[in-house]
Amino acid sequence: MRIALYGPYMYELALGLRDSSDHDVRLFLDQATLPGSLLAEPGLGDADFVEIGPWATRNSILRPTESEIAKRLSEFDVALVTELGPVFGPGAGIPFVFIPTGWDLTCGSFPIRSRATRARGLGDLSALVVAYRMRAGISRASGIWGASFAPFANAAARLGSELTDDLPQPIDTALFTPELSGVSTAEKSDRISIFHPSRIMMSATQFLVETGQWKRNDLLLEGMALAVASGVDVHLRLIWRANCPDQEMAKQLIEDLGLTENVEWLEAGNPRGFTWRELADLYRQSDLVVDEFGGWFGLVALEGAACGRPVLNHVDDLTMRQMYPDGHPFLQASSAAEVCETLVHLLDPRAREEIGDESRRWVLRHHDRSVVGQRAVENLKSIGIQ
Repeated sequence: MRIALYGPYMYELALGLRDSSDHDVRLFLDQATLPGSLLAEPGLGDADFVEIGPWATRNSILRPTESEIAKRLSEFDVALVTELGPVFGPGAGIPFVFIPTGWDLTCGSFPIRSRATRARGLGDLSALVVAYRMRAGISRASGIWGASFAPFANAAARLGSELTDDLPQPIDTALFTPELSGVSTAEKSDRISIFHPSRIMMSATQFLVETGQWKRNDLLLEGMALAVASGVDVHLRLIWRANCPDQEMAKQLIEDLGLTENVEWLEAGNPRGFTWRELADLYRQSDLVVDEFGGWFGLVALEGAACGRPVLNHVDDLTMRQMYPDGHPFLQASSAAEVCETLVHLLDPRAREEIGDESRRWVLRHHDRSVVGQRAVENLKSIGIQ
């Protein structure tokens, strides 16, 4: 079987499919939206595996059936697509599965609901065109493989569709791994070093809450302040991003809480951000990785866990039990007091090590890219594609 993948965050799934099956796998990446995290990946140079081109142009979106990417996808038996992939899927004339990453399902198809995220004018017109194409494409997909957390489930229901299966996010567990030398690079002291690379999104607007973009970073800062006041030595590393409006709010909150000396802002030094290899080193330099507190989890939690670090977040318990009947290793907090309690508990290095080891084992069982690749093949068989 010839399998095509389209979208900026499909690299690991493409490798998982290629490494765990004998299918012919090809990944298509749009050059304008190529993630900075991929830039150091050796697979990008394999022309028989990855094709990078100007796929998502204005003309392609206006006339998707005539687009070059639809023509290329038509040469395959099935396509797995994210981001603008549903725009081009129908024009390829082959079965295609939509695997949402976030914006593509919760925002891209809802131009009115998402209007607060863009400037008025031409952007509104472009959003209407994209939404029309996205809705038409999603309705024709052979399946929607997305985690059944509320933001995805509710967005699919608004479109008159449903999530047909869940495909776990794949991780390169050979890259995101504990210390290669066997000696921890995290500080061996009474200080707890925290890495919180999630985007700063503290504004609780209805749209951000419903689409899962409200990350509640203030809980971490307020809980950290309680821990510091009780005598815990905490060092927090955050990532400074361009065009992230709540960062200034976070800086002011950090100052108000008296945490300025405890917080370090990291900058990648380029507009594309940190590569995966740079991020893996940052995870390994931490004692604790903090994801987000909005009810679900993303790559931060998985990458941190793969590196053998305890991960703190807040996820919906019912959904997690449905997805992972054998449980999960994430530490939970839904208040500043609970964040503080977690930090105090993690003063014990043995506790950190035990939780980190179990986190690594859990990722290997559920999210290693070869495991996910095999599951994708089984999912395709279940809808009659093999």
